[in-house]
Amino acid sequence: MEQLILPSFAKINLVLRVLRKRRDGYHTLETVFQTIDLHDELTFSFYPSTHFHLVLDVGKSEIPADSSNLIYKACHLFHEAHPVPVRIEVQIEKRIPLQAGLGGGSSNAAVSLIALSRYFRRPLKRTELLSLARRLGADVPFFLYGGTALGTGRGDRIRRLPDWPSFPTLLVHPGIPCSTPGVYRSYDESGLLTRNRDFIKIHLDQRPESLKDLVILIENDLEQVVFAHYPELDSIKKKFVEAGAVTVSLTGSGSSLFGFFKTDGDPGEAAKKFPASTVARFVNRAEYRARVFGGK
Repeated sequence: MEQLILPSFAKINLVLRVLRKRRDGYHTLETVFQTIDLHDELTFSFYPSTHFHLVLDVGKSEIPADSSNLIYKACHLFHEAHPVPVRIEVQIEKRIPLQAGLGGGSSNAAVSLIALSRYFRRPLKRTELLSLARRLGADVPFFLYGGTALGTGRGDRIRRLPDWPSFPTLLVHPGIPCSTPGVYRSYDESGLLTRNRDFIKIHLDQRPESLKDLVILIENDLEQVVFAHYPELDSIKKKFVEAGAVTVSLTGSGSSLFGFFKTDGDPGEAAKKFPASTVARFVNRAEYRARVFGGK
């Protein structure tokens, strides 16, 4: 038996711009992803076997342990591309809130591809792994990179950005499940998509050097429609500002919000005002690669 224990990091969207609706029903986006230190822990145990068999242990989590789980889908897709008999048991310690805009399921899927790639001594090319990731979901390819990255297309076309500096950060998890398809449907119906949006606001060499520089860039086009459906989130944003946050934004399609503060002590003090919150920091690309890819 061989075992790999890997962190599965969450992400926030520092920028999320909806540019247009595509013919396939998805939307053309421009988004800046950032990995943060909030993470699930996935334990992969590999056993010799005469056939391929996968067992998921989700513990006390509410996530499914069947074929609808993205870990299950990722492992089976990898096996289709590299069919080798093996028994894989995956134990999931879930810490990232569900349906919160933090990419927990997508991260789990990407880390599963990475784990199998490491175990089988990287039998697939990077382009093949990316192709599998895109089949699993629009956010999954980002987690094959980590750090700070620009997502275009559906968000699945990834370009590395210089690592953006980390500032004192607080995440608040309101516990409101936001359906991503539902949020985008509401956005389409809102009429906001008729605005003339310019492409590529974020330049590939751009790196904010100060908190002020970062605040200027933060935006999320989905925030208006999400707040219209869930006014309590707007109230949380105002409470964030009252607690001293320099800027506050929704991440992804919600419902988690993140805020940046001027000093390290501020997020901890602000967290006392929010029952479900996490003080977080950015995970840059070098740390991400060291902890998830094993430094290779």
